Amino acid sequence: MKMKKQYFIFQLKCFFTNPKNIGLFVLTFILSLYFGLVSVPNRQIIEKVDPYAIKGEYQRYNLFLKKAVTKINEMQKSKNAHEVPNEGYVNALKTYPAILKFDKHRLHGIKTNNWREYAIYSSKWYKDVDHLIFVDENEQFLYPVQYYQNNNYREDGHFGYQRTAHLYDALVKSKQPLTRNTIEERTTLQILQNSISGWTALILIIIVIFFAADIVPNDRKNKSVLKNIPLSKNSILWIKTLVVEIGVGINFLLTLVVITLCTAPKYGFGSFNLRTTFYMGRLYFLQPFKYPTLGEYFGQFGIFAILIVFLFIRLTILFSIIFRNEYIAEILATIFAISGKVFYFSLGMGYVYPFLQNLPMTYFSIGESLTGNLAYLMDSPGWGFVAGLYPLIFAILIVEICMIMISHSNRVSLVKG
Repeated sequence: MKMKKQYFIFQLKCFFTNPKNIGLFVLTFILSLYFGLVSVPNRQIIEKVDPYAIKGEYQRYNLFLKKAVTKINEMQKSKNAHEVPNEGYVNALKTYPAILKFDKHRLHGIKTNNWREYAIYSSKWYKDVDHLIFVDENEQFLYPVQYYQNNNYREDGHFGYQRTAHLYDALVKSKQPLTRNTIEERTTLQILQNSISGWTALILIIIVIFFAADIVPNDRKNKSVLKNIPLSKNSILWIKTLVVEIGVGINFLLTLVVITLCTAPKYGFGSFNLRTTFYMGRLYFLQPFKYPTLGEYFGQFGIFAILIVFLFIRLTILFSIIFRNEYIAEILATIFAISGKVFYFSLGMGYVYPFLQNLPMTYFSIGESLTGNLAYLMDSPGWGFVAGLYPLIFAILIVEICMIMISHSNRVSLVKG
């Protein structure tokens, strides 16, 4: 036990004095600062709180509706059977009253800082307008132009409006004090929820890979000492794994602290009791979205993160032992990390190959599966927390079997020489 402790302290010292690791810490710190001070303030929010746009819509619609009522009343009084009402006037009489009612309450909510009122009536506004656009195909209404970005305007707009409406429903049900920042998902917890997904999550995984890649090859520098250490290969590998886990944990904790210090004073930290949305996979479901709390979301996120970080530390160590080269280990582990995205784009966006749901690489983006966004991208229900647990655990078991085989093999040595 004493030897294990001494070896652990020695490895910990080597890890934190490694110039490459120090560089990774500095790089992560700089990226965190950039994210908190530049990316977050400039983040595009399509469905933001915009009192000027709402007021402008209210005034235009109200003025046009009065004109429509006047014109149609005049036509009815003239009793001219050949005169046909203007289509725009008829459309205004049918659609504008409900929208004006919602806008009036939305403006009142903004003016009085009653964000619960704003959320309730904005949810109704989004559902009503979305129905007019997507179901009724009313050409008088359009989704914002920002939904044109992915060449899937109609479907992305439909999903965006429904997700926004259900987000407001979720916030109202959370029974937490609401602010403009919680409505716009600007608080620290909401920023983290919406940001740690996709390529951002994959970049964090690649950082883990770089931390782990040289933990075994670096023993060559001290091979005369380490060759005679009375520890089994299995013990050595577990100690190295623990050291990298600690380093990665401190690095990510540093990231969270920097982002929190950059965002919380301006937007608020948020609450773990606030509710968010999880997409069930079909907008025509009776319940297309669930409303988990942010606490539940980050609980699942933490489990995924622990499994994925552990998987990549052990996998990268495995590669570095087999190929005796940290750079090959980094390349192979990185390819494995991004392969899920490559599969998705190469096989055709929006077309689902069922086997993708059973691959661990599909869930490396973490946030996409835990919000249900992965189900939207794959155009298929599922792809959530439970679906991702099994392939991740199975992948870890495979890596661990390989590590056990190496630990008991006399042909494979940890220190080359």
